[in-house]
Amino acid sequence: MTPTEIQRAFVLIVVMAGGAMALLDIAVVNVALPSIMVAVGANVVEVRWVVTAFMLCSALVMPITGWMGRRIGYGNLYIVSLAFFTAGSALCVVSWDLNSLVLARIVQGIGAGTLQATGMALLTHTFPAHLRGRAIGIWGISLTIGPALGPATGGWLIEEYSWRAVFMLNVPIGIAAILFSLAVLDRGRDADPPKFDWLGYLAIVAFMSSLLLTLDQGNELGWKSDIIRFGLFFTVLSLVVTVLVEWKYADALVPLRLFRIRDFTMSMLVSLIRSAGMFASFFLQPLFLQQVQRRDPINTGLILMPAALSFGVGMPIAGWLTDRFGGRWPTVVGAMLAAISYWLYFDLDYRTDAFGIIFPQMIRGIGMALIMSPAMTVGLNAVSYEDVGHASWMLNIGQRFGGSMTVAVLANLLHVGSMVEQDRLGTISALQNSPSPTLEQLAIGLGHAPQAIDTVMRSVYQWDVSQAATIISYENVFVGVGLTLLLVIPPALFMSSRRPARD
Repeated sequence: MTPTEIQRAFVLIVVMAGGAMALLDIAVVNVALPSIMVAVGANVVEVRWVVTAFMLCSALVMPITGWMGRRIGYGNLYIVSLAFFTAGSALCVVSWDLNSLVLARIVQGIGAGTLQATGMALLTHTFPAHLRGRAIGIWGISLTIGPALGPATGGWLIEEYSWRAVFMLNVPIGIAAILFSLAVLDRGRDADPPKFDWLGYLAIVAFMSSLLLTLDQGNELGWKSDIIRFGLFFTVLSLVVTVLVEWKYADALVPLRLFRIRDFTMSMLVSLIRSAGMFASFFLQPLFLQQVQRRDPINTGLILMPAALSFGVGMPIAGWLTDRFGGRWPTVVGAMLAAISYWLYFDLDYRTDAFGIIFPQMIRGIGMALIMSPAMTVGLNAVSYEDVGHASWMLNIGQRFGGSMTVAVLANLLHVGSMVEQDRLGTISALQNSPSPTLEQLAIGLGHAPQAIDTVMRSVYQWDVSQAATIISYENVFVGVGLTLLLVIPPALFMSSRRPARD
């Protein structure tokens, strides 16, 4: 390897370390929430702020990534992000109540919010266009560490030590990443950085805050409640204000002019739709495995691990294909594979074995990789050097919003679908007539009094109907997500099919 290639490899390692650390933290913290709730004496609603504060702050700092990168240099910004994330993790370890823990998570979220977007900008600046697909593909391996190792690692740390250990894990890794970053990252900055767009930032913060909080609280408070309706209204209003403020501003934090670039716009659409498929898997499968099949968290984590591993294998392949053939056809093939993987769940039930769940996941992991790497590469290759930071955070925040909306919609579809199916199945004759003589004898043999048999059997039937309705609802939602993923194909066909030129 030449010195330039070695330097690029070191930058890639640094960016992968930061991304993996942030995603692993998200995975293990979700496992730790029940233990945190007991330790700090919080209820379910209160402890959710441990997640919500992190999510909200990480989103709110993303829009300043491009401006800060040009102001202090992307290398310096990445190091500062690592420092915030590591310091926030250390504060989580020593927190003494819920308020101090939420404050520590805010510090942690500020660092996490800029890590991924800044990392993508660093890769774009470091690797020439004809190598970016492979670089992003290899970087994508780091995205598998959280989903693959998070649940099992978190469970082990909590069982052997305490919930504080899941945060302590980040501290030595973060310090090592900071020292390595100081040695290998370019610390230069723009000679003439733009002025800060305060009005645009306030507008986008209002939009993102209202959208994320409304989506987060909608299922709990009810989508027809006055506060949620006001949240939806304020979200639309703030979006309109953001567009009006940023449309013609030269140094906008949200450069809407990027949407005039076809490849960037198509990449954003693909990323939004892809996030539906990705977050649907994150949200639905653990619920199905634990609530329907009654599997324990460790077993659930092991069953979900192959999907992350296949995604990790697929990302470098997808990156190579993008550099070799352009982004269009790998994305189309990926969308079809991901859609098929969801359709394979059309006959799920509580008896489905591990292989029946794992095999479609492995197909989905490859499909998602074939969508993600080309979309990110095409989108970042389409913009100028100065706009890479903006494009990076916009692509990342688009995926996050797409995921949040997916979870909110799917939670409602599961609930409503289960109720509809229960009403339909409840009309079967078994619930309308008396139990058969065979079932009556079985119930008597189990020790039930003859006069209580009718009530007992109806309860059994009702429970069975409820379970069947829940399973059918899951099946319908899985198939619906598969159909949604086919919407990736139209924007993908409009993406460039050209092989990136050598710089």
